[in-house]
Amino acid sequence: MDPVTIAAAIATTRTLVKSAKGVKDIAQGLDQLFKAQEDEQKAEKGKPKSRTQQVINIRAKEGDEAFDDETSLGSVAADVLEKEQIARNLKALQREIDNKWGKGTFKKIEVERSKRIAEKHKKKREAQQEAQRRAEEEEFFWKRIALETLKAISLIIFLGGGIYLLMYLKDMQ
Repeated sequence: MDPVTIAAAIATTRTLVKSAKGVKDIAQGLDQLFKAQEDEQKAEKGKPKSRTQQVINIRAKEGDEAFDDETSLGSVAADVLEKEQIARNLKALQREIDNKWGKGTFKKIEVERSKRIAEKHKKKREAQQEAQRRAEEEEFFWKRIALETLKAISLIIFLGGGIYLLMYLKDMQ
């Protein structure tokens, strides 16, 4: 996600805060904001050119190759300025939420969200472990069935051979 998406999510949530009667009214906006932040942290590389970066590159007289260079003045300045703008907007959103629903509400939302994410990951790990345990049990079961089937076939062949041998010996007399 690019900073524009995060800024849009912040702006949308701030608009929702003004008309909301409860925190649940802004839940979707907060969810989009947190998701945009997570996606932005995951996808640092391969960012598209931002308008800020274009302006800085033009003023610094850097060429088009500077867009792909993460150490160019335009890239570094754009990253820093965009992060600062997002931080300011996020702080303003936090103040609005805290003013409307009481001090510390935004922090409580963030803490509760982290707890729920941790619980979700824990359940996912447990489900994977349970699925792996079931797969191992099923594999053991089928190996056991194959072994017992081989034993039964061997016993039938042995008994059949013994009966055939007895019949052959009886016919020889």
